[in-house]
Amino acid sequence: MKRTLILLFALFCSSAIAEQVSGLYNGRVLVADQSEQSRQQGVRQALEQVLIKLTGNSKIMQLPGIQEATANTNNFISSVGYSTLPDSDDDSATTVLTTTISNNSPLTSETDVDTVARFALQVSFSTQAVDQLLHWAQLPVLPVERPRLLFWIVRDDAGSGRQFINDHDFPDFSQHLEQIMHDRAIPYRWPALDLEDQLALSVNEAWGMREQTIDRASQRYDVDGWALLRFFTTNSGEARGTWTYHLGEQRGFNDVRAESGEAFVTLAVNDLVDSVATHLSYIPQTDTSTLLVQINQVGSYADYRAALEQLQSLKLVQSTHVTAVKADRLFVSVTIDGGVDLLISALERSGRLVNQTSRAARFSGNLEFDWTAK
Repeated sequence: MKRTLILLFALFCSSAIAEQVSGLYNGRVLVADQSEQSRQQGVRQALEQVLIKLTGNSKIMQLPGIQEATANTNNFISSVGYSTLPDSDDDSATTVLTTTISNNSPLTSETDVDTVARFALQVSFSTQAVDQLLHWAQLPVLPVERPRLLFWIVRDDAGSGRQFINDHDFPDFSQHLEQIMHDRAIPYRWPALDLEDQLALSVNEAWGMREQTIDRASQRYDVDGWALLRFFTTNSGEARGTWTYHLGEQRGFNDVRAESGEAFVTLAVNDLVDSVATHLSYIPQTDTSTLLVQINQVGSYADYRAALEQLQSLKLVQSTHVTAVKADRLFVSVTIDGGVDLLISALERSGRLVNQTSRAARFSGNLEFDWTAK
């Protein structure tokens, strides 16, 4: 039996392979012990992690009023738990790390080596309480459907020359990038750097940031866009380089200096993600809008449920109400807390909905999509 659906969604532009990320309201911090002091400090760091993931802004705690608004972290906690780190009885095997976020270099490399991390503090925060903070402070919100990026990284080394960094031959870099992208809740992947990649993009072409060549080399991968980092290390040990990215019609570029190669990756990737998020996030509105979304070619009850669940999972969708089912068309009244363009883009990026909305219909609040069954 066929049905029809009306839908709302929020996020990016063009078609691609955006992913719906999870764990946005959960934080994880390494602590030395289970004392109240360590707990309070860890909870505050975990709340900062969550706010950064939700807003896409690594400097979110520096905005006016945010420190004061989050001073009492108990207002936001849903649950707290500890897990013991592997080999915690062997001091030589433990991670010795306490990260301090400075005003000038958020999420960077001020570290103290006087604390042995023996536990992971895992904190779940109240969705309602955190969302109320976002609305009150009019903070940007990065939708749950997020783009997957392909990372090309090139290092110019005095001894070995220019070379691509990959996840197999450079495990330290790989793990470092993985941790950063996990903390930012942005999907990503490495290129294979196989013969096909070598023929499509040479290391010198990547270093020269030849965008059209990088575009073509990236097309073989199921990603929404690509990012490129290039850097070298000076005789004094300072790392200097550049990041750039292409995501649909979005472009970004910046130069970065850091005290080491690892610090460069931290600064560059966080700066890059901040730039990406600036274009994709939206400010929650005090007033909501109601739209009517029509989805065609909904051919089964399973597709009907899948379309509704996808719609309801969107952060900016406040409520949905099925108004009609006619043959293979489903109509849904959707209340959104954000812009119509973000909704349309997110639906397109889901990979299941093809936009058929005319310009006139868009301005009247009537959206139309074709459903693509798996």
